[in-house]
Amino acid sequence: MKKWPVLVMGGALAAFSLSFGGTASAAPAGATAWPTGCTYQSNFNNGAMARCDHSNGGHYKAGVNCLRQDGGGMVVLDAVAWRTSGWSNVYCPALTVFHSASIITKST
Repeated sequence: MKKWPVLVMGGALAAFSLSFGGTASAAPAGATAWPTGCTYQSNFNNGAMARCDHSNGGHYKAGVNCLRQDGGGMVVLDAVAWRTSGWSNVYCPALTVFHSASIITKST
């Protein structure tokens, strides 16, 4: 019983499928992608909140720009912890007012 022709044909078919857009295997362990489905918004005009529907192995966190009430300029802050699910929150410090919200993402 010869198994070599079957193995060679199987290997050739796999190489052909990968070369011409056939089905490919999953990404190697450790490979990550950027989060998708992300939104961010004001958190009751006192900070910012952000969330992504799918982390895809990446991370995200909320960012906020706050104006100092004494006219000293902008204070830029981002949440301390990176998230893979749920809402990320960050708040303007005392004596500042909310100016704008943002989201920060990374692929690892």
